[in-house]
Amino acid sequence: MELTGKCKEEFVIWLACGDGSINFEKYYNDKYGSDDPYTWFTELSKSMQYGVLEDYFDSVGINIEITNDNKDIKTFWIDINAKEIDSVELNSRPEARIAAIEKANELRNEVLNK
Repeated sequence: MELTGKCKEEFVIWLACGDGSINFEKYYNDKYGSDDPYTWFTELSKSMQYGVLEDYFDSVGINIEITNDNKDIKTFWIDINAKEIDSVELNSRPEARIAAIEKANELRNEVLNK
């Protein structure tokens, strides 16, 4: 679930001083010796990172939805902005989260690189 390019740059600003700021900079600076918000963000558990990333993508107009319509089969589908991503059927929610963040990162970089 690694962000890249301009999307990562924008996310770090959002995390540090935008709507995503959780004001833990001093705590993380003391604990990890870095005031870089991305450094301490990566110390969060993957599920916590996903929640923060989902909030970030919501703030820039990219809505991620992960669904499992069939409770008997562990297959998850990913929709971004209410459009199903073609051929994405994954066996676990963590796999679906990773795929969703990768696709959202790709879409955001396309917008930022125009």
